[in-house]
Amino acid sequence: MIVSIVFFIIISFASGIILTVAGKVLEVKIDDRVERLNECLPGINCGACGYSGCERYAVAVIAGEAEPNQCKPGGEECVEKISKVLGVEVKAAEPDVAFVHCSGSCSVKYDYRGTVSCRASELYYNGMEECRFGCAGLGDCVYVCPEEAIVIKDNLAVVIPSKCNACGLCVKACPKKIITIQKARQSVHVMCGSKDIGKITKAACKSGCLGCRICEKKCPKEAIIVRDNCAVINGELCDNCTLCVSVCPTKCIAVKKECEAG
Repeated sequence: MIVSIVFFIIISFASGIILTVAGKVLEVKIDDRVERLNECLPGINCGACGYSGCERYAVAVIAGEAEPNQCKPGGEECVEKISKVLGVEVKAAEPDVAFVHCSGSCSVKYDYRGTVSCRASELYYNGMEECRFGCAGLGDCVYVCPEEAIVIKDNLAVVIPSKCNACGLCVKACPKKIITIQKARQSVHVMCGSKDIGKITKAACKSGCLGCRICEKKCPKEAIIVRDNCAVINGELCDNCTLCVSVCPTKCIAVKKECEAG
């Protein structure tokens, strides 16, 4: 009995030594800059940088797999902190902003009185709007915005650019998929996100995109194209000349100011 106990004690002791040695040999060295860099980030894990979370992005930056200026919510302040951690000058990326592609002028099919949620309203005959791509105005995007940069005005979600940090959480929250992230310098916008053919869109909304391609033909920079029956502006090419605005027959392309609806 004593021999068995001594034997098990020796085996346990030897196993502990082996595990300790193995832990030291196989230990993965973690760059302390990862933790320091992670502390510089806002911690909202929005995924706007292209990674699943702030820590994963920090690891990618240290590994040289990601540019150090891709944290949109962090802005210039975040870039300055990252510069100090990396010991190199990092230039802030061109600012982006969220935009809601709807003018709020589509008619409604019925008076919705259910749960105050855009996603919930979609369960009732694809929403209360005649246009299935029209903004429900029930605020799913408002609830997820960490900066209070979205407001509901006249039953339409409207972004306040000066507050928006382009985190993209509203893009994920919108069941209609009519919110996109675009260049902050862009002042010409397509106030429609309908992918229906022109005839259907026209029947549901007085200012919806008909997919007529007049804007596409008039743009000198080839910055606007019709994709899936709706005009889309390439922010990298657009110089805000407003030619597309002047020729749009339904006026769904417009110059919009901060927090301006409809």
